[in-house]
Amino acid sequence: MSASSSIETLNQVIRECNPFESNFIVKSHHVWDEDFLDLPCLHAHASETILEAVTKINSGKLKSKTSGFAVLAPKGVGKTHVLSRIRHHLKQTGEGFFIYMCEYGNLSSIRHQFLQSLAFSLKKLGSQGVMQWQELATALANKGMGKDFAPQQLIERFPQALARNPQAVTQLTQKVLQKCPEIDNPYIVKAILWTLSQAHAPFAINWLAGRELSEAQAKMMDLPDVSKENRETEVSSNISQILNLISYHTTPVICFDELDGTELADEADPMLGGYSRAQVVASLAKDVYNSLQRGIIVTALYAQTWREEFQSISQSGAIKDRIAHKEIALTLLKPDDTVMLVAFWLENFYTEKGLIPPHAVYPFDENSLRELGNGATIREILQWCAQNFSPVKIDPIEKLEKIYQQVESTLDDFSDDSEKIANALAFVLHYIRGKTVEGVTLKKIDREINPKWKHKGRINFRIVGEENGKEVKIGVCVSQDSNGKSVGACIKYLTLYSDLDFTRGCLVRSKSIQKNWQVAKVYLKQLLDQQGGEWVSFKDEHIKPLLALHKVHKELDRESFTEEDFRRFIDEKHPVETNLLVCEILSDPSGQNPEEVIDEDSELERLFSEEIASASDDEITDALELLSVA
Repeated sequence: MSASSSIETLNQVIRECNPFESNFIVKSHHVWDEDFLDLPCLHAHASETILEAVTKINSGKLKSKTSGFAVLAPKGVGKTHVLSRIRHHLKQTGEGFFIYMCEYGNLSSIRHQFLQSLAFSLKKLGSQGVMQWQELATALANKGMGKDFAPQQLIERFPQALARNPQAVTQLTQKVLQKCPEIDNPYIVKAILWTLSQAHAPFAINWLAGRELSEAQAKMMDLPDVSKENRETEVSSNISQILNLISYHTTPVICFDELDGTELADEADPMLGGYSRAQVVASLAKDVYNSLQRGIIVTALYAQTWREEFQSISQSGAIKDRIAHKEIALTLLKPDDTVMLVAFWLENFYTEKGLIPPHAVYPFDENSLRELGNGATIREILQWCAQNFSPVKIDPIEKLEKIYQQVESTLDDFSDDSEKIANALAFVLHYIRGKTVEGVTLKKIDREINPKWKHKGRINFRIVGEENGKEVKIGVCVSQDSNGKSVGACIKYLTLYSDLDFTRGCLVRSKSIQKNWQVAKVYLKQLLDQQGGEWVSFKDEHIKPLLALHKVHKELDRESFTEEDFRRFIDEKHPVETNLLVCEILSDPSGQNPEEVIDEDSELERLFSEEIASASDDEITDALELLSVA
């Protein structure tokens, strides 16, 4: 056995770095992290039970081809960690697709949110090194052509095939439909096949997520324009068809996490009014399960939530029979578990530093850990280690900064999410109430803009403040839609100063307004030229910090940090009043269109042109032959 490192060297490293700091809570983004620290023996029964069901479905040994599990445990025991372990196993083995939902906004639009979570999950890399969407597209293409190509083969040759034959996707769609006559919506197949083109994939995925495309994008890809009103009625059908298409290829494992929120659905909603997050999501999971031809549903929540909140649902028995064939309880730690957990964590730390400790749990005492860990949660033990590892007390502001940096680095796929951007803006504006920014002293932020029917819920919030001794009320609408009708409607509602109690309206949008969007242009001219309103654009680097702050606060460990800690963290590290987007919203309107906006239609044409620019005629011919559409 090698001699241990000197105590001086070990203690110097301990003073400089705390491996437990900010790592004792598994957040939603950790589910997707490639660096996954896992002690397989902890809660092995839970992950093994679920993965065994996947194996049985894939081998045909489970007659129903569907199953449901409820993972039950108090906070901090390891529910999200178990889900992350399942995700990493599926990615390594290719035994299924992992679909994960953990963020819930307006509960009245829960199905649309699930569709977006489904689309986001399938954007993540699968076992073949490409997006799960592209794995599915390859499976469908192979089914239609009767071939067996790898995803990378099709992805590399797709641009050339499209350059020679613009109808390649349509023709390939027809081949797939001939083999899958039960598919009701051929456009879903077409959109999935479009993901094989790197230039078109982002737009195809947006369409699959229920987001609107611009007329030019929709026309180029031959995908129908679905209005927001009609889209809501088709969401359930689209979810069902996407999941069933996945079922042709592999087993979808659908996980619902973070069900223990306290918010209630809008009382005005005749179907969901007054129900809790867990109740609404459980009802959704039941409907998803009913439509599954093959797959697994996993819900992760507190045992208390499972017991108490489902007893009041009239369909509680039906829900339980479908989404929880088996309840899996995660147990609290035993003394041996605690020692193994801490030793495992420290082994990774010391190995990374090239050091050898005198014993496995140095600098802790094993007997103390055994006593402390009997009946504790994983989070409690790791949190205790974080607090007792370093001889130097760390300022909570510095701890929060580390968490913030981790969260910000994981943020992606947000620039089209109007609701998420609006929620982040409204959240951070609360932290500058009483401050004066660009001449406006903020007094409050109104999230409820009434009468709601006047704007159909499109106005996100109202800023109430004072400017030059006069009251100012700024109605704010974030609209990242790619459809002219939706954007036009939003701008129209921003002009309703009298009806909605505004003194000015502010459109927040980073994308261009196309020349042929007549309604949008008419109301924009009215807003800017006649009513003193404003159109504010932004870049990702302006909104990303605000999204990160909002997410950090939502996932804040209240046992480690106070609200005052968080407020001080914002003031010292990320002052909202200096954010360029916030300043633009509050500044005097320029009356001009912003100079820097994204023209999505031109961007799509540019990306596609770049893909095909270097292709030779032979490469294009080969690509057409590969796709059997020559």
